[in-house]
Amino acid sequence: MSGNRDGVFRGRAGERELLNGVLDAGTGVVLVDGAAGTGKTRLLAEVAALAARRGAEVVTAQDELDQPFLLARLAERRPDGPALVVLDDLHLAEPATLAALRSLLLASAHEKVVWLLARRGGEAAGRLFAAALARGATRIELRPLPDNVIAGLVTDLAGGTPDPGLLALASTARGNPAAVIALFRALREDGHVEVAGGHASLRTDRVPLATEALLGERVAELSGGARHLVQVASVLGPHFEPGDVAEMLASSTAILLPALEEVIGAGVVTSLEDRLAFRHELLWRLVAESVPPPVRRALHREAGEMLLRRGDSAVQAARHLLHGAQRGDARSIDGLVTAAKAVLVTAPDAAAELAVRALELTDPASPSLVRRTVIAVRALIAAGRLAAAQALAQDALARQVSPEPAAELRHCVAVTTLLTARHAESAESSGALLAEPGLMPELVPWVEITRMMALLGHDRRRAEELAESVVRAHRGSPDDVLATALAVLAAIARDAGQPGAALDLAREAAQSVTSHDLCAYPQLLLATVFSGLREFAEAESVVRRARSGPSAVVTKGIMTGVVQARILVQAGRIEEAAAEARTALTAAEETGHAALVAPALAVLALVAIHTGDLPAAVEHVERCRESVPADGIMFSHAYYQWTDVLVTYVGSGLDRAMALLADEYPDLVSSGLFAEEPRAAGWFVRRALEAGDEGLAKAVVDRVERLAEDNPGFPAVASAALHARGLFDADPSVLELAAQQHGDLWARANATEDLGVLLDDRAASVKALETALGLYREIGASRDSARVLGRLRKLGRRRRAEPARPASGWSSLDDTERAIANLVAKGQTNRQISTQLFMSPHTVNFHLRKIFRKLGISSRIELATRSRDDR
Repeated sequence: MSGNRDGVFRGRAGERELLNGVLDAGTGVVLVDGAAGTGKTRLLAEVAALAARRGAEVVTAQDELDQPFLLARLAERRPDGPALVVLDDLHLAEPATLAALRSLLLASAHEKVVWLLARRGGEAAGRLFAAALARGATRIELRPLPDNVIAGLVTDLAGGTPDPGLLALASTARGNPAAVIALFRALREDGHVEVAGGHASLRTDRVPLATEALLGERVAELSGGARHLVQVASVLGPHFEPGDVAEMLASSTAILLPALEEVIGAGVVTSLEDRLAFRHELLWRLVAESVPPPVRRALHREAGEMLLRRGDSAVQAARHLLHGAQRGDARSIDGLVTAAKAVLVTAPDAAAELAVRALELTDPASPSLVRRTVIAVRALIAAGRLAAAQALAQDALARQVSPEPAAELRHCVAVTTLLTARHAESAESSGALLAEPGLMPELVPWVEITRMMALLGHDRRRAEELAESVVRAHRGSPDDVLATALAVLAAIARDAGQPGAALDLAREAAQSVTSHDLCAYPQLLLATVFSGLREFAEAESVVRRARSGPSAVVTKGIMTGVVQARILVQAGRIEEAAAEARTALTAAEETGHAALVAPALAVLALVAIHTGDLPAAVEHVERCRESVPADGIMFSHAYYQWTDVLVTYVGSGLDRAMALLADEYPDLVSSGLFAEEPRAAGWFVRRALEAGDEGLAKAVVDRVERLAEDNPGFPAVASAALHARGLFDADPSVLELAAQQHGDLWARANATEDLGVLLDDRAASVKALETALGLYREIGASRDSARVLGRLRKLGRRRRAEPARPASGWSSLDDTERAIANLVAKGQTNRQISTQLFMSPHTVNFHLRKIFRKLGISSRIELATRSRDDR
């Protein structure tokens, strides 16, 4: 049957066979039951065309009103030859028409006439159909085509495999092949389908006018109530809750059920697992745009107010309020402000957008302007938009502002200067604000917190004095001011080498916090103290608690990120540390949090130095040294100084590192570094002995042993003291004990390597070095692994036996080859690589040729590309 060319009979092979059989016989009755959207009318038309092509006379009624006249004519005169009589919509026929039809069916039973009768339900027509079936009529029940059949039809019509968006649009046809065909005719007219690589999708660079007109006709066919329902629903978005529509219509879901069934049946809306949705964005947009703009704005405002009133998502409410607000519309603007305050902590980006929009819509002469400015500045700070917040606050302060909002704005400026590492400026402005009479009681605690934090980064003596006075005044009543004061004292104790006092103070500080979302420093400081003492489980538990709340305040997120990054690098999880630090660094730089740039750079410098990426390590340290102020708040100044000395040693040699220590950081060894980074003690003794500076080596040993003696109960410090003493005394037994007692991978690997270097017995030395090598490999410290491999080569031991590797591909590379490949990918020369991996440039070149052969490449550029793609 030629009608199949355009898909009318696709998926209806049984129906096609039945119809062909009846037409071939030239006599009989075919009953068609077809619900809306099944293509019934189109199918009848195609069968009529097919019968006409076969030479049959086709007799059909224009509509149900014409049916009685047609039947009367047929009763008077039968067709002369083969004929097809088509009667559709019999569910609308009058009882007299159905009675006349019943008589004609009986009278023409032996004539060359095929009766094609169709209906969509109807009790009276049902009796007629039942009687005809009893006399041998053929029944065809049309149902919507299944999804897989429609997908095949769409593939044919589109000329390629449809993507989900195209299938979603086709689903608006509700399984009606004729409707799908009409839809694609409109899409072709619009040029809205593109095919590439055998895949078809909708274009987004043009307006589909014909398609929208076709979909618009479908919406226009809805009853008034159903159309009203989808217009209100469109304001709620592409997906919506039926209960929300009912509430906006001052109705109930039960009352709206018939209209809901109608829009679902018409293919305008579909039912998802937990809500309803427009079948395609085109339909949603079409319906939404049919609502006049003033009405749409009012509906958005009502939707936002409804969500806020019910206590639902303030972010969702905010989106509606943004659409509904207009300049001078006090009700809408107040709604924006209410929503901004509601989501300030949980969704600060949305809060900033809402608050700034409210400010834009506020008349300059409005008495609410200043209050809304304060809220906008606070929201911008929470969203991490520090420069915008400071500019807005200072612009407002330049105008005549009453004392109370002026104080709030000045405090906001002090906060932004603190977060941008202008500690002296922040301390001065917050101190001046506290000195003014009549400062709002609710603002005083936050100004005190800002001042203490600024002094911690600027003037430790004054910070300590202020914190001690706060503790004396606030003891017994936990609050955020007390928590911050205790945290300041804990940081000072940490930096002075008093880990026991630091831990006690930090614990009490964390327990005293009442505003966990806005006062994160005490908790995170506790995590850094735990991590320094190698209590990693406790440190990560604190970080998890800090991250578990609903807060999305940007400053807290970046602070948590840098603290987590240092915990990870200290625990020997350097890949995770690098990822966390890079994320924090990007966020800090993008938002202007200069105070949090240095902590992220310090972690990245340590990762780079241990993975052999010397240029990156040098770049990170130079930024900390020259352009980014080392904070002294998140991590101690000593931690940054040690990182600088370590990178200088690797990059510029022992003499430069010792000169840096003596000239710029003379107090580093006597600081609290070895309680914050215990493994540094062994490193300094090793370098001092290498330089022949026994006095420095002894000073390090004395310092770390005094720390261990003054702070019993901290295994990390005690193990560091053993490690330093074992190196200084060249005592293998003490080094072995230190290696056994070290609780973290780094320190254990360092002590075991030092033991292997010290031992005279070759076999014992090899065993210790291979143990160290295994630990470094577990960490992922390729530079340290290469150093140990060099020591093993000197002892005549190439390496431990490794599992068999493939003959080619990235996985065929051994550790040395992989380390070289990674450094080549970072742009390093053979000479630079040789320095990093403790081998000659000729050896690097030898390994490079092996790498090229295994990877089937011939240039460093190809190697860099493969390294990026395969990792």
